[in-house]
Amino acid sequence: MKIVKNKKYIKIVTTRIGKLNLMPNRTLDLLHKTLSNFYSKVEVSIIESAKELRELIRKKPDLIISGIKYLGFDLNSIQRNSTNKIWFSDFLDKHNISYTGSSKKSIEYEFNKSKAKDIVSKNKCNTALFFIAKPDQYNQGDLPLDFPLFIKPLYEGDSRGVDSNSLVFNFNDYQRKVSSILENQGTVSLVEKYLSGKEYTVAIFQDFENNSYQVYPIELLAEKNAKGDRILGFADKIADKELPLKIENEDIKNRISKLALRSFKALGAKGYGRIDIKMNDKGVPYFLEANLIPGLGTGYLYKCYNLNTGRTYEQMILNIVKNALRTNTMNR
Repeated sequence: MKIVKNKKYIKIVTTRIGKLNLMPNRTLDLLHKTLSNFYSKVEVSIIESAKELRELIRKKPDLIISGIKYLGFDLNSIQRNSTNKIWFSDFLDKHNISYTGSSKKSIEYEFNKSKAKDIVSKNKCNTALFFIAKPDQYNQGDLPLDFPLFIKPLYEGDSRGVDSNSLVFNFNDYQRKVSSILENQGTVSLVEKYLSGKEYTVAIFQDFENNSYQVYPIELLAEKNAKGDRILGFADKIADKELPLKIENEDIKNRISKLALRSFKALGAKGYGRIDIKMNDKGVPYFLEANLIPGLGTGYLYKCYNLNTGRTYEQMILNIVKNALRTNTMNR
């Protein structure tokens, strides 16, 4: 049976500037191939200059599938702390162009993990105690929290900078890890009270038409490292070593889902996103961090969707796009 393609104009947009790219080539190709089966005009744009950004606006697509948090076209504006960065969702809002995902305000919260933790905590969502640290900021015995501690970059996503040395039990290891993060990731550290329980990630899809949310949690089981710890680090994610598990216990599933949705709403997120959660040794769930521009490939977002619904990648992407297009129509 021949599919009658929708005539909406879809743009899949990312960049190759520095570390600002959130959408690898394999995801671009998969998205383009999937959507081209159902939409008559689907294009990929790689924005690397102000001219290309202006051209994107001139073309006025019906919907942009965003793989960008912010843009900058010189060495200053691509820096995390630059006031000259162009927040992509804010730029699209100003030009009245629809896009998938959250607004500038929510992305700014997500961008800085401490801000996200502050926001969700103020909205009565559990999150681990934490402090911000740079090398040699504290002397031994002066740390705000007791060991064990978990150390990760304040700004990086996808577990960049997280490895077997992130869990520390003494001051010397703490110092080494904080220094390593500044040297290799170019950011200060977020230091949290270590949570020793199970780890989860939760996909959330907002249905604007029905004013509802679909919440799909899964457990992530990391391999034990040489120290015997289960730490979901960057190298493990790249190698796809972790085991995604469907949550069979309904009580745990409900508690994880409730915390994730409350956190999502507290951050003002919309459309879709992922919330990471970890339990303490007593089985109490805590918010870890948010990803409000999650990968649209076959990674965690899709694994959450598939394990909970049994539906395909194609169905997930079409639901995201149809919902975004429907929302734009309702708001006009």
